[in-house]
Amino acid sequence: MASETSSDVDYYLVVGVSSTADSNEIRTAYRKASLKVHPDRNPNDSKAAEKFHALNTAFEILLDPIKRSEFDSKRAAKIARAARFEGLDNKRKALARDLEAREEAYRKTQQEQDKKSAKARKLDEIKAAGARMRKAKEEEANARHQLAQANADRAFKKPEDSYQTKYPPLNSTEIEPELDPLDCTLRFKWTRKKLPEVLDSDSLSEKIVSSGLIVQSEIESVIVSSKGTSSSGDNRDSKKFSAVVCFKSVGLCQRFLEFSQTDPCWTNCSVNLVKKTSERLNLD
Repeated sequence: MASETSSDVDYYLVVGVSSTADSNEIRTAYRKASLKVHPDRNPNDSKAAEKFHALNTAFEILLDPIKRSEFDSKRAAKIARAARFEGLDNKRKALARDLEAREEAYRKTQQEQDKKSAKARKLDEIKAAGARMRKAKEEEANARHQLAQANADRAFKKPEDSYQTKYPPLNSTEIEPELDPLDCTLRFKWTRKKLPEVLDSDSLSEKIVSSGLIVQSEIESVIVSSKGTSSSGDNRDSKKFSAVVCFKSVGLCQRFLEFSQTDPCWTNCSVNLVKKTSERLNLD
């Protein structure tokens, strides 16, 4: 899972190493830190999943030479800015703080816009997929109608044509219905209390891939939604999540569905075929 570097987080501090640490030191520190923040070892810590995710992000960036170099540059620039800031008088410090606050506000606005754009693109993809499915069903219905009409026409042909009507050519073909994309789609349902480490599409993808049955490239799309946005007390732990995950083939979808019904890691998450649900509700 790709991660972008940020100057707002000191990844060396998160992992617990110095900026001169080599890859072996980073791996050793990561193993020790992961034991302290892993959600399974800290069931009473509501922020354990967030800490574990942050640790994994820092570990990935520090082991990637290109990303680490990019982070080191941002970190050095931040340290240099802090040093220059200390050399300013009070008036200039106030101006610098104001400028930094404006830049941060602009950055957050851009991030929110990017998230909204990404969500809109996913919705457009779902609508387009729905349109393709409807078109495929219409084409299938038309083909079946034409086939039925052709059969009816043959039934009224002259007697001399009865042999060909009764015994069609050996190379005649039947029209096969096209694959319904919903056959490749599963619906997931869980609560934050049961699966605190799964909060968004990225973390759900990570959990699916961690099964060892599916690789990231075999997942077509993942869309996560949630209900209950309160951030206090038990309400936060009872926050409900649902997701639809489209795999790239029926075989992959069926393989993971069967795996999820028996694997203990998925006991706290409901996994079902979307198509069965839609048929039960008489949805097209």
